[in-house]
Amino acid sequence: MKLPPLHALLCFANAGRRLSMKQAAEELHVTPAAVSQQIAKLEEAVGAQLFVRSPRRLALTEAGKAYLRAVLPALRQIAEATERLRQQHGASVVTLSCTSGFAMQWLLPRLARFQAREPHIDVRINTTDRIVDLLVDGIDFAVRHGLGCYPGLESECLINDRLLPVCSPALLARPLETPGELAGYTLLHDEHRLDWTMWLRAVQAPHVDPGRGPVFVDSNGAVDAALAGRGIALLRGSLVRQELASGRLVMPLRQAIETPLAYYLVYDDSALLQSSNQRFRQWLIAEARADQGEFLPS
Repeated sequence: MKLPPLHALLCFANAGRRLSMKQAAEELHVTPAAVSQQIAKLEEAVGAQLFVRSPRRLALTEAGKAYLRAVLPALRQIAEATERLRQQHGASVVTLSCTSGFAMQWLLPRLARFQAREPHIDVRINTTDRIVDLLVDGIDFAVRHGLGCYPGLESECLINDRLLPVCSPALLARPLETPGELAGYTLLHDEHRLDWTMWLRAVQAPHVDPGRGPVFVDSNGAVDAALAGRGIALLRGSLVRQELASGRLVMPLRQAIETPLAYYLVYDDSALLQSSNQRFRQWLIAEARADQGEFLPS
């Protein structure tokens, strides 16, 4: 593996991001002339001109733009991995990114067990639906709902239980006997209508329209509406474990279906350089495994 001089690469990256030799020099605590010399050294090493220089303006060449896009993620990853090594003996903080629905319905009811077991580890939860760059945003782990394909990252399946119809017991005048009876009830949708479409097709209820009923931006809305008796939601049993156990939600029908989507724990492998992260991952996976098989029809 033949690498360019690291200091020259740092000078290039800082100057390229700011388009200023002076600002790059200030960040690196050297002189602008030293930055310019290092960049010239790098240009000689790679055999390409990276900057167009003029008395009043510094601009990247097309080769320089492409090279900067390629090297910045690698430099950020080095910086993040180094910081994680430094923090091994400092304060133990684990940062997790997940949706508000996952946090409220699955994580928070269980988190007290982790805090009792690991009182010196501070878990910080970043609830967002947007795509995050784990290394750039300082995120140790993310929980994502999808197919498990996240290029360049580790991905482990956390929750993959079946979809169950659930509702408030107050909604039902009598127990339902067939899926076709759902035509008389409001269907509650979590993010999209595809789950109900799959479920109705699987249980052979073609006369029930999956296109009706409100769609909520996350599962919190669907759960709250089901608890309030506003309709029947289709959710994973593990996300409404407490509500089913207490009887606040019931299953009006016993049919459950598999889905190709699951909740995955996603992380860069450098996250496991910290022992606190290792312990949090082990606990999270153990909690998810313990839930498997609960509230599934026999």
